[in-house]
Amino acid sequence: MQATDWIDLSGKVAHVTGAGHGIGVAIARALAAAGAKVAVSDVNTEGVAETAAEIGGLALELDVSDRDAVDRVMAETADKLGSLDILVNNAGVYVGYGGPVREITDEMWRKLWSINVDGVFYCCRAAASLMIDAGNGGRIINVASTQAVSPGVGVTYDGSKAAVTQITKALALELAPHNINVNALAPGPTWVQPGEAPPLGEQTPPRSGDPLADSVADRISRLPLGHWGDPMEQGKAAVFLASSMADFVTGIYLPVDGGWLVL
Repeated sequence: MQATDWIDLSGKVAHVTGAGHGIGVAIARALAAAGAKVAVSDVNTEGVAETAAEIGGLALELDVSDRDAVDRVMAETADKLGSLDILVNNAGVYVGYGGPVREITDEMWRKLWSINVDGVFYCCRAAASLMIDAGNGGRIINVASTQAVSPGVGVTYDGSKAAVTQITKALALELAPHNINVNALAPGPTWVQPGEAPPLGEQTPPRSGDPLADSVADRISRLPLGHWGDPMEQGKAAVFLASSMADFVTGIYLPVDGGWLVL
């Protein structure tokens, strides 16, 4: 056996949600580079089509908050690509759904949770059902965040990612008898703006008086590894969790954060 065999995903089928931009694109690229056949989905149909064209994958339109659409698209993945062995729940939102608690409307709260939490549950349920019926085991990777344990964005987003982390642990216990490993990937500060250099040091945002925003600015300026993460750092970690290197790994919360959580 060669060490490269440990990360070889040849013959595996993966589905990555939220793969029309940012971290989702990088995860799809990384899984494809490791040999997997990859289906990618997003509400951003143009972006997901570009991702699929780049990696030779299958592009699917999906709003993860629509449970019927989730069931249909996960079944379509298995039907068109032959199976569903790896699910990466990456779809999520936060911009426009946060802010001071007094300014968060019921609609903002419910919309974010419908995507970040309901969507993860719907996708896990659909994928786990397919994996159990197939009897070949599988991998579920839920993209959480360092904000699940270190608040910074706001109660809507931070709370939703904490929920994703606990969903992961509960499903890891439930699905272990079916040889389905369930883990959470927790990105730290990851720069997803193409063509723009990430700010660091003196370029970090000035203190605003907002405790959450100021704590984030402070930590970014003191990151132990000294720079923002590249989306492919998350892609590499996803390959690890999807590969045979992680055969004995389930129920973990894996920060990929440049040292953010040790500050």
